[in-house]
Amino acid sequence: MSRASTYILVVLTRLVADLPLVWMFYFLHFPQEGPGGLWGGVENGSPFVAFATLHSALARPAARKYVARVAGEDAVRVMYVWVSGITLSLLLYLWRPLAGVVWKVEGAGYWALTILYLMCLGGMIYTTFFIDYADFLGLRVLLRRMKREPPKPPVFAARGPYAYCRHPLYGFLLLSFWIGPVMTLGRIEFALLGSTYVILGTFLEEKNLREELGPAYDRYKGHVPKWIPRLKPWRGLRAA
Repeated sequence: MSRASTYILVVLTRLVADLPLVWMFYFLHFPQEGPGGLWGGVENGSPFVAFATLHSALARPAARKYVARVAGEDAVRVMYVWVSGITLSLLLYLWRPLAGVVWKVEGAGYWALTILYLMCLGGMIYTTFFIDYADFLGLRVLLRRMKREPPKPPVFAARGPYAYCRHPLYGFLLLSFWIGPVMTLGRIEFALLGSTYVILGTFLEEKNLREELGPAYDRYKGHVPKWIPRLKPWRGLRAA
């Protein structure tokens, strides 16, 4: 792959990864009320289950090995990001607004809940500073290959918010599902489905991390809580 093609792929992958998330957070903060009833909820649930099933299946080792055989090892993570971004966009496009509002806060309460919601998003962005986000998206290996540098082996370190709990990124995401000045029945359904998926997904992700990182992750898991942060950061694993 040429240098220009690599940069184009990097830019497109960032767009495919980030723009659907921006859409989702806009969708959550400005939920629409519509005519949908019980059947509309079923229609929403079906594509969500399909999205979650595909997203989880592609993250399993067997699926990654198959993609590596077909498209090459370097393409595994990038293809996962593309499938995730496109299917999330389809899910948001197909989502039907439901009739009914659980709460709607106005005045000072509106701005207080909006600020809390934005703080959750800010927390997610802050958390990415303590992981290699380019590697998370599968782009680091492409950039190193373009520079003719050997792949960098994974290095695990408990830094920043990861020294307090094991899943700070997902923790902020879970909070963002439920915090907001307007909560329609449609958003309640999305929050319930999304929360269930995130919580179940962490169990599968930790299994993958254990296989990849071995005893180091067991040690981390034994000292750092999954969701509720420690009062003091754990210093057992630091970056070299």
